Amino acid sequence: METAHEEIRRLETERHHYSETFRNTSETDPVTRAHLQEEMDRRTARIRALQEQRPLGFLARWALRAVAAGAAWCAFQVDPWWGKALLGALGLALAFLSLG
Repeated sequence: METAHEEIRRLETERHHYSETFRNTSETDPVTRAHLQEEMDRRTARIRALQEQRPLGFLARWALRAVAAGAAWCAFQVDPWWGKALLGALGLALAFLSLG
């Protein structure tokens, strides 16, 4: 599975090839030019979507892990069973989010 950076690099290369083909296509062939433009736009949109996805930072992941551990510890300190269940679920959810 390729990383986001590798996918962006591949999409930019493909977009460049489509751009070169578009430039060398006759202006009297609107169907081919429209198809090439559509392919370039699709790759550009995917590149933008990948660039907008920012993974959690190092400190954010460790902060989530610390809060998850705190919620798990508090689950043992609370008396009602529903409090234990809610804090346990919160701890699991935060631990899952801290994976990245």
